[in-house]
Amino acid sequence: MNKVTGCCIVLTAGLLVGAAAYAREGSTKELEAFTGTWRATSAVIDGKELSREDAAKITLTVKGEKYTYKGPDGETVEGTHTLDPSHKPRQLDAVRTGGKDKGEKVLAIYELSKDTYKVCLAAPGKDRPKEFASKSGSGHRLLVFGRVKE
Repeated sequence: MNKVTGCCIVLTAGLLVGAAAYAREGSTKELEAFTGTWRATSAVIDGKELSREDAAKITLTVKGEKYTYKGPDGETVEGTHTLDPSHKPRQLDAVRTGGKDKGEKVLAIYELSKDTYKVCLAAPGKDRPKEFASKSGSGHRLLVFGRVKE
């Protein structure tokens, strides 16, 4: 191997390590911003919009990489998630550790601001949504949450 090739390999490896560290740092900051309690302001499940009252029954409590979701029917699902803010739209992968579909992986896209969290989730085991939409037959869940002030 000549010096130029070796230098290029070292430079490329350094860039990849730096990019991975930057992505982890971005994910960590995103998790910190995401931590808290959220209440749904709207919900569309497989193309059917929930009433404002039923949507308001949906809560999400996030503590770092762990979450607890309570649905409009009182169902509770626990799990872990990883955030990837480096994609457009941002991506979320969740694994359910308790409740319905325990052990299943759920792929999603999301938007997060200080007080609003918007997420479009695929059904467990299905492909990640490409847009923020929940059309009939898609199995997608489109939820918009507001941060609960504590």
